[in-house]
Amino acid sequence: MFDMNPLNIADAMIQHGVMLFVAGTLGFIIGYISRQRLIEQLEGDLASTDRELDDCQRTPIMPLPTGIDEASVLNRIRARASELNFDRIGRAEASEADDLKDIVGVGPFLERKLHAIGIYTFRQVANFTKEDIDKVNEIIEFFPGRIERDNWVGQATELDKRK
Repeated sequence: MFDMNPLNIADAMIQHGVMLFVAGTLGFIIGYISRQRLIEQLEGDLASTDRELDDCQRTPIMPLPTGIDEASVLNRIRARASELNFDRIGRAEASEADDLKDIVGVGPFLERKLHAIGIYTFRQVANFTKEDIDKVNEIIEFFPGRIERDNWVGQATELDKRK
């Protein structure tokens, strides 16, 4: 009654081998088909990206408008310097100027813009309030929020202490 062991059948090992082969073959075929679909999709995406790149490279580069030179920008900025509260920030002369380029985020042109509105020293930058930061950002036509992200006030405070 308990002699129903499938391994006692003479060709059981052959049947197990055939089933293993069929399962492996089906797995290979299914994997191969899905991989081919993925390859076709990626090739389509690549072709689309290549077309977009070609279109971008064929687009002519528009030159910057001429007539906007540094002097006119600085004059425009200088005309708005009176909007700042120098009683709170502090006043300084060009002869007292610190190298504001030591502040991360301030380059040569930005330093000239700051000088144009009367900001020459680290102490002045360190005295900025939120209102001053917003006003300076607006006057010097700088990226909104950049002064705070680069932490000019903190950097200027540290640089002023080192002087």
